[in-house]
Amino acid sequence: MSILVNWIESLHHEIIVTSKCVRERNRKSTCGFCLEKCEHEAIVVKRNQLFIDTNKCTMCGECIIACPLSAIEGIVDNRAFDKGSLVFDSNYVPAIKEMLIYKKRGMTSIQAPLPISKDWEIVLFESNSQLQLLDESPFIMVEKVTEEVLSRRALFGSLQKEGKQLAKKMAPASWKMEKDDWKITKYYPNYQFYSVMLNIEKCTLCQACFTLCPEKLFHIKDSKLMIESEKCVNCTSCTDVCPENALEIVQEIKRKSEKQKNIHQKACKDCGHTFFTFDVETEKCHVCMNRDPDWLSPY
Repeated sequence: MSILVNWIESLHHEIIVTSKCVRERNRKSTCGFCLEKCEHEAIVVKRNQLFIDTNKCTMCGECIIACPLSAIEGIVDNRAFDKGSLVFDSNYVPAIKEMLIYKKRGMTSIQAPLPISKDWEIVLFESNSQLQLLDESPFIMVEKVTEEVLSRRALFGSLQKEGKQLAKKMAPASWKMEKDDWKITKYYPNYQFYSVMLNIEKCTLCQACFTLCPEKLFHIKDSKLMIESEKCVNCTSCTDVCPENALEIVQEIKRKSEKQKNIHQKACKDCGHTFFTFDVETEKCHVCMNRDPDWLSPY
């Protein structure tokens, strides 16, 4: 029955790149986590946008997990769970991000024949190291129990139980998905996984990062520039668009902390427009500062 259910469900979904992809918003985007993860080269770049080549895609779901913004929709259906345990499968190696999300979804252990493969062992170690920083209990190893042969009565009971759930499972798989399911910040709101570092000596406060950051990390309040690093998923939108290379994303797990930097609001002496600056002595906005003086002013 399980084979039938999986086959029916597979007919109802496909993997698609949605409009949440940063390459849809920013033509300068270099984000390529899904490209790096796809072993079958099924993700194609056309005019800096991503598309799924259905002839190559095996629907393994690795790209879905890898996307920092959960911008790729589909079902990761090659993972098996049993009573809070992720069942070991040599056909894939889970990502650390994936393990941290499973933790918040109620997973407590890995069920496997002992010992597990080296790759899984590394992921388990690194996941537990990060869980310690997140004040979460570690995953444990549970030895996989050999499946027992079912009696006729137990067999029919099992089939009946699965049969009652068949109608529910036949619903379109996309109905079971929740928004941002694979976005790590959804599960650990009191922590940050990245710190956004700003070089105020380079930054002109042009606010390009304000516009293109999909997580809205940057904003101005009470004459201060606020950077909410706990929202950062490392989509690279801000670093890709910054014309001054003033931003850097540093990977680190720690309690969330909002960076604040004092700024000044002024009127540009050339165009008269209001602008923000870190340097109180600055008299021109970033547009007029960068404008070629030999060109006629548009103002």
